[in-house]
Amino acid sequence: RHADALLPETGQRDFDRRLSTTGRKQALLLGEHIEALNMPIQSIYTSPSLRTLETTLQVTSQLKDKPRLVETEEFYAATEKLMIASITRLDDLFESVAVIAHNPAIGLAFEYFSGEHGRGYSPATCAWLQFEIDSWKHLSMGIGQVKDFYYPGSL
Repeated sequence: RHADALLPETGQRDFDRRLSTTGRKQALLLGEHIEALNMPIQSIYTSPSLRTLETTLQVTSQLKDKPRLVETEEFYAATEKLMIASITRLDDLFESVAVIAHNPAIGLAFEYFSGEHGRGYSPATCAWLQFEIDSWKHLSMGIGQVKDFYYPGSL
């Protein structure tokens, strides 16, 4: 999930909200955590909103191997069903991907794919799920194994 964002200013679109100072720090720490996992990410699919793009750039600044970035319009304001369907349509060229998007859809997608409920998905939360599949289209409920679950302050 994207890191902590500023509240919208009068007349500002939700789409244009920036990361807060705390959010920028959260995203850098998240990038450091991902790098320490020694799990190279080939591609990051991200909502095109400003706060998710800023999160993505802060995270990738901490990664030795730079992933391909893909702005995915349907991740902004996605419902749970749309988020799940979009993830099952990811490019099979990539075996290791990250998704940076918004709640509640990203948290609900985690619950759907992992079968785990009740963890919460606060800003800058990151879950590493492992799937034994040969195509993203074969994703289904409860088949993801949680290898790591990070949220600010968890270390």
